[in-house]
Amino acid sequence: MAKKMKNSVLALAVMALAAMVGLAMTPLASAQQTQEPQQQQAQQSQQPVTATGCLQKASNGQGYELTDSSTAKTYALTAASSEVDLSSHVGKTVTVTGTPSSAPAAAATNPAQNQQEQQEQQQPEQQAQQAEQLQVTNIQVVSNSCSGGGLL
Repeated sequence: MAKKMKNSVLALAVMALAAMVGLAMTPLASAQQTQEPQQQQAQQSQQPVTATGCLQKASNGQGYELTDSSTAKTYALTAASSEVDLSSHVGKTVTVTGTPSSAPAAAATNPAQNQQEQQEQQQPEQQAQQAEQLQVTNIQVVSNSCSGGGLL
């Protein structure tokens, strides 16, 4: 009888331990599922982006902008290295390849300004469509002018 009771207590202890391990694993599994989409988004944001359009000086006079002629998405461009010369291609239709940056475009061009000052300087249509920051790794000239080759 004592052996039967000892086995019952042991079985109960094993089941309780299994239940606690199962409950402890539930938050861990949930946390991993939450992290996976965030990691996928981070990886997607680092995927190279290619855009073709008219390269222009930024409207605030600092940096460069390009509006992709196929998607109408505007990118604020910065050179990823000294080998990428954006200034010599202003006014030309170009194809740029680069990686998106997590920094907002306005903050990347002048980080000393606070957000309120940046918004005050932006025109209403620029506020509606915030340009995505793109670190350009490659630039190719499509046309020596912007007429017909890109959105102005």
